[in-house]
Order: sequence, then structure tokens, then C-alpha cells
Amino acid sequence: MALFVVFNYWNFNTIDVSIIGLIFCGVLIGYNLIKYAILVLKKESFRFKNRILILTSLASLIAIYLLINDNLWTVLMVLLAFSYSLLYAFPLFKHRNWRQIPIIKLITVAVSWIILICLIPLKSSYVDFAYAYGCDVTPVIDSVFYLYIIDMFQLFILIIALCIPFEIRDLKYDAVSLKTLPQLIGVLNTKIIGISICVIYIVIEYVQFGFLIDHEFLINYFIVVLVATAIWFSDKFKSDYYASFFVEAIPILWLGLYYLL
Repeated sequence: MALFVVFNYWNFNTIDVSIIGLIFCGVLIGYNLIKYAILVLKKESFRFKNRILILTSLASLIAIYLLINDNLWTVLMVLLAFSYSLLYAFPLFKHRNWRQIPIIKLITVAVSWIILICLIPLKSSYVDFAYAYGCDVTPVIDSVFYLYIIDMFQLFILIIALCIPFEIRDLKYDAVSLKTLPQLIGVLNTKIIGISICVIYIVIEYVQFGFLIDHEFLINYFIVVLVATAIWFSDKFKSDYYASFFVEAIPILWLGLYYLL
């Protein structure tokens, strides 16, 4: 959610709280679908099962209500994101899901977040477009659309970079058959790829805008350096809480700095 607000804070001046509620419900439903749906179908018990089912059902009702009051574009994008979640969670061919196909896991996660963060707000009825690149134009019809595409690409690679500490953390749990990036090329090479992605992000930012002494740009640079640092030390801290709390807190810190400075 923090990534959603950060991205749209930068690109649009105004956005209705309803779209934030829709995205929140979508994230909650998608997470619970991926984590618990198989267990529910197998009729296996797990902690807080009834509460999770009630919460997911409530989120689904809220999401449906918000979608009814939005437009066809938003409905299609939500269905697309939902389809990605299904492909990620359920085996559809050769008894494998997308999570079990090498490298596809990272791409699927990043694409799903791009749909939620970037594509859903693009034409949503809940968003009042006032593009923040120094003039009031919409990314849909004006020449600055390419800037929006670049922003989407930057966010895409940054999400992949943010996933890498979790890939390294899960190395001790993942079955060899999953063929995750650390399993395929080793932890060190995975970290090098992650840090290289962060460098690419900064290079793109610099090529577009130069090194502006502006708090928003400085925050962006700081956050990307922090992500690179988190990647480098991701195998130094053996506790699972390193990824669960520190890495997941980076987008929240990013959002907090935007509002504080």
C-alpha cells in the first residue's frame, strides 16, 4: 500500500480515498488467496482460519461495491491482477503454478503490483488526473505518457529488487524444484543482480532529471541506496524478521519521508 501511495503521490496531485480502499482490499484478497486458498480447498485447518475467511469475505464485498461504482477499465485491471494471483497460487498445467517456474515468480509478483499501483489508477473514476510533471496533463492522452511508462518500468525493477532479500531468506525453506534465483545462480550473483537493478534505477532517474537538489529526488536516491544495502546484507542476518520487518518497512519509510519533508 505504501508503494501505491508513493507512486501516485509523485505522479498525480489528487486521488480519491476510494481507490486506496480498493487497492487495499485487492492486496488483502490476493495475499490470502495465495497463502490460504489451497489449504481451504484441501479442508486443512490453520491458525485464525475463520477470522481470515470472514476478513477476506468482507474485503471482497467492499471491493465489489467499489468496482460497481467505478468503470470497465478498473474492472478489467482487477480481473487481470486476480488472474495473476490464480496462476501464482494454483497449478494449471503439468501440475505446476507460476511460482514453480524459474524466474517467473519474480516477474509475476512485479507485474501484479504494476497492475495494482499503475494501471488501475490510470483511468479509474476515483482518480482526478493532474499530472505532476510541471503541467496539468493526463498520462493517457498527452506527450508525457512516455514519462509514465518510464516510471512504471522503474517501479517494476524496484519491486524485483525488493523481492530479492525474500528470495535469499527463503532459500533455506524452498524446495529445490522451485529453482528460485538464488538456487539457480547463487546468493552472491543474486545480490549483484539486485544491486545492479538499483543502479539502473538511479541511472534512469539521473538521465531524466539530473541530480536535482530537491527533497523528493534526494529521498528517491536514499531509498534506492537503502534497498541496495538491504540486498547486500540479506544473508548476513539469519533471522526471518530481517526481511519481514526491515525490508517491508522500506516503502513505509519512503512514504513517511515524503510527508515529513
